[in-house]
Parts: sequence; structure tokens; C-alpha cells
Amino acid sequence: MKDLQLIPALIIYGSLAPGESNHSVMNPIKGEWKKAIIKGKLQEGGWGSSLGYNGFVSVNLEEAETIKCYVLFSEDLTTNWDYLDEFEGDGYVRIQTEYQLQSGEIGIGYIYALKQ
Repeated sequence: MKDLQLIPALIIYGSLAPGESNHSVMNPIKGEWKKAIIKGKLQEGGWGSSLGYNGFVSVNLEEAETIKCYVLFSEDLTTNWDYLDEFEGDGYVRIQTEYQLQSGEIGIGYIYALKQ
């Protein structure tokens, strides 16, 4: 397998995660899922809050909490960003943030954050 640093990565913390209510949206995107953590805050806002999924907000380290998430590593992401952007809608913006896999490996991936 290619070095994970070279494969596009999507950090998922809400309804698109394995076992969650909108995971079927991810069916066209094949790849490898890994458990991870990120630093930030989850706060009410966006359409996900009505389903019980608060939105990610990037904050300074003093305010940051540890958030459990998944990282999807998939070459298919590059051809599906528009599809995912449309699903997430205007209340969210795709940004990059750091993740840490359970193995301790650290990387950068995209995450959908609340539009501020």
C-alpha cells in the first residue's frame, strides 16, 4: 500500500462515520478506515445538530478537546469532493486539520467544520 501521507484523507466525526445514520453516503467511496483522534470542539450548529451530531470547530490548543473520529484514506476522495461538499451543504466548510491514528501516526486530512 502507498504511504498513507500520500493518500487523500477525510476525517469523519459525525453522521458519515461507520455505523452512523448517514454512513451509506460513503458507499461509493472505497478506502481504508482507521480510528483516530483530533483536537478541536464540537458545538451546536449545522444540520447535523438536529440529528445529534454537533459540528467541528477549530480552536486554539488551550480550548481544544480530544474528539474521537475516523480517517478514511481513499484515492476515490479526489473525484468525490464535490459530491461530499454538496451533501454537507452551505453550513459546513472543508478544511485541513491534524489527526492522530491509534498507532500514534500523525497526519493532515480534510474535515467538514462548521462555517463561521
